[in-house]
Amino acid sequence: MKKQRIVLIFTVVSLLLMLGSILYQTLQEEDPYRFYTGLGQEFDIGPDDSRVAFSYFLDGHEAIYVSNLDGTDVTRLSEKIEGRSHSPKYSSDGEELLFLTEDDQRIQTITVMNHDGSNAKRLALDSLHVTDAVFAPDKESIYFVAMPASEVGKSEGETKEGFDLYQVHRQSDQVDQLTDRDHFSMNDLSISADGKTLYYSLYKTTEQLVAYSLEKKTESSVAQIKDDMYSSVLSKDGTLLAYTAVTEQSKNTSLFHYELFVKNIESNKTNQLTDLQANVQSPVFLHEKDEIAFLHYENWPGEPEEYQLMSVSLKGNGKPELINLDLPASSGSYFIPKTIGFMLSEQAIAVYYILFFAGLILIAQRKSGKVYLPSLVSLALAVLTFVGSFIIGFFTNPWYGIGLGMVAITMFVCSLLLILFSFILKRFTRRS
Repeated sequence: MKKQRIVLIFTVVSLLLMLGSILYQTLQEEDPYRFYTGLGQEFDIGPDDSRVAFSYFLDGHEAIYVSNLDGTDVTRLSEKIEGRSHSPKYSSDGEELLFLTEDDQRIQTITVMNHDGSNAKRLALDSLHVTDAVFAPDKESIYFVAMPASEVGKSEGETKEGFDLYQVHRQSDQVDQLTDRDHFSMNDLSISADGKTLYYSLYKTTEQLVAYSLEKKTESSVAQIKDDMYSSVLSKDGTLLAYTAVTEQSKNTSLFHYELFVKNIESNKTNQLTDLQANVQSPVFLHEKDEIAFLHYENWPGEPEEYQLMSVSLKGNGKPELINLDLPASSGSYFIPKTIGFMLSEQAIAVYYILFFAGLILIAQRKSGKVYLPSLVSLALAVLTFVGSFIIGFFTNPWYGIGLGMVAITMFVCSLLLILFSFILKRFTRRS
């Protein structure tokens, strides 16, 4: 009787933990960077190649730092800026930096400061949510990509607004909208050396880089790439296009690898520069060397994303080299909050699911001897959830269907483990 009570309590507690974690995951959006210490996902190199600006998380707070290109003399600049600061860009003379700052509502705006961190000023941008920005070569204007802040957080289909190009005049703070096309996505904004052309990537059946003429107000394709390309950027002379793309070798595997490529626009020749078998992001051309720097997403596709700053020769005749940044270390372990976070995580839900049905199997074994019944019920629920994912995806949001499909796969794997547990339990009870 005492053993039955223990098994019953074990089963009920597992159910309560599972339901509580599901409720928490539904109502509370978990932030994987809450206690994180490590590099952010954007950086820039000064025009004389002497300094690199980057964002860095220290115990969950993301700020702008600069260092020498060899990783020494690391200095935090955005000390007094509230919110997470990221995506730094140097001005053409290296005297100023701009970066994006995200508030607690996830609305991003532009902050400008001197290269040493002084005279920081947040720009008033008429309730816009900014996702990328660059200085004009003369620094009199800043061009940026944005959408109405009121549209942030809305799911696909709920919003009719998209991303467009804007210009803010620094003397008057006047904001001009340059395009009105409501693009689904606009990424990798950059500007030509003469300041007459803006470059950004758009999704048009595949992700491609386009040029926007500030004089003609027109878009045109820069270079045709057969497959999707990401993190695309042109060299200052416009002859080289750097981008990341899925390698042919990984297309038939369960995990795609994104490597760095460089295409010569004139000769149409493309070289693969890295073979790290992970994910390469944010390439930046050096100005005075035939090299390109980038971020290596070493724990791809895990979260929080862990990056290493690296560089490689543009000639394709060398291996990538690590740039060791002398970064500050975390000041705390956060053992208790991290433990609580894990106990409420998606991985923990799968554990609670298995423990709950394992308890049901033990109860069934004592009551009726039908040890396979709970595991078969779990398998049936997995199948129904998988079928439901197609229905949900078809009639509502496809991403909801994909998410539910992933849940169904997890339930299926758990069911197989439960069937194995039932088999072992039945064999064990027979021998005893």
